[in-house]
Amino acid sequence: MIRTIAPQDMQEMEHAFLDGTGYPSMLLMEHAAQAVVEELAKLAPQGSRVLFVCGGGNNGGDGCAAARLWMQRGGQAEVWLMKSPSQMKGDAGVNACLLNACGAALRTLYGDVPAIPEGCAAVVDALFGTGLCRELEDEPLEAVQRINESGLPVVAVDIPSGVDGATGHVLGDAVRAAVTVTFHRAKHGHMLYPGRGLCGRLVIADIGILPDWDGAQGLDILEETDAKALLPVRAADGHKGTFGHVLSIAGSEGMAGAACLAAESALRAGAGLVTAACTFPVLMTLQTRVPCAMAQVVSDGAAMDAGAADALESILKGKKALAIGPGLGRNEGTWLAIEKIVSGDMSKVIDADALNLMAQFGGKPGANTVLTPHAGEMARLCRVSVDDVLAAPVEFAQQLAADTGACVLLKGATTVIAMGEDVSLNVTGCEAMATGGSGDVLTGVIAGLLAQGMKPYDAARAGAFYHGKAGEAACAKLGSRAVTAFDIAANIRIE
Repeated sequence: MIRTIAPQDMQEMEHAFLDGTGYPSMLLMEHAAQAVVEELAKLAPQGSRVLFVCGGGNNGGDGCAAARLWMQRGGQAEVWLMKSPSQMKGDAGVNACLLNACGAALRTLYGDVPAIPEGCAAVVDALFGTGLCRELEDEPLEAVQRINESGLPVVAVDIPSGVDGATGHVLGDAVRAAVTVTFHRAKHGHMLYPGRGLCGRLVIADIGILPDWDGAQGLDILEETDAKALLPVRAADGHKGTFGHVLSIAGSEGMAGAACLAAESALRAGAGLVTAACTFPVLMTLQTRVPCAMAQVVSDGAAMDAGAADALESILKGKKALAIGPGLGRNEGTWLAIEKIVSGDMSKVIDADALNLMAQFGGKPGANTVLTPHAGEMARLCRVSVDDVLAAPVEFAQQLAADTGACVLLKGATTVIAMGEDVSLNVTGCEAMATGGSGDVLTGVIAGLLAQGMKPYDAARAGAFYHGKAGEAACAKLGSRAVTAFDIAANIRIE
């Protein structure tokens, strides 16, 4: 499992380690530089010229040390400094002076930033680290623009300069890296957009900090072994009743596909049985497209109305989990049909129109609930703007989880999952999943996992992971533009 760390926590932990052990801080910087050069060597041919753009702090010190190590490998180092070596302090100053003594071509930038020197094979961005919290300006901003304009592959030291390490926000402008080498643990900003999209391939390098000194909290990111470990054992002598029965409450006239996607995905996630509660206009499409699911009509109208409440109540018996919301519509009658079930304690996923109805009519979810809003639905639930949500996705997911007692899964390119004190990020998936119905597939997957006995937080984390993997598999087969939600459902593999 990857666990991120906040830049402030990283700084405090590093200082505590150095003070408590007497470990030389210069050695940490040397380890960092070695890791950078190892990745640089994969992008730039041996002996080639590389531009190292170095700030005045420790990130710049890492860059100066990396330039020296590149020269030791027979490479040529062109170095831009934001401060002269004599102005740089501490370990950064020592490494800048060492580099100067080694005969590197140093240029301190005052005023206009020149063009990238001809013949460079790559750039090492060591301007600013993860602690940057102000917008770039003057020479650093121009340097970032020159780096991006060059089209050369970039190795970013710790994080692309211009990205806030705590939030992933871009502070005016930011370097677009091919590889980012960060140290000890990934930072939040590596995993949250837009910063995540600028990091390229992320390498997490060990620089010598002992694990016993690291008690900092962070955001968990499941890897495949972690997701597998969450899954319940699938008994060899099990039967369809063993693996749970999902009731999917989804669809309306014109939105039959949503009901089909939720039902099919619950089956593919391993539920033993799925019953789809639907309106009459949805029935034929549902039974034709998903013949392995059962169907029960609860309303003859275009959408569910208040009269469907009793029918829904009567078919709850024997069900282990509910999937509520995809394609339901937003009529008051539909809310009256589902309100009691939404506030009940059966394991359930609430998505899409059910979330919009909750926001409209002030509904509260019962226990054992997973809420799966996208940014627009989250904005409606929290009475804020979409921009507000996108600016602070972790905080809004935590707040809604605290307000409702539910597990909140805020969908996005990086998905945030929060429940109680626990927060995870999911980074599987790809741009091919930006297609109508993708969220309905996720609803079905999580419901299928809940039906097999998983707790809401674990079902949400595992569901998001495998949903993203299914999207990646579909994209690999069809390309990023041709994938539909049914392709994602068809590629679900949970084992």
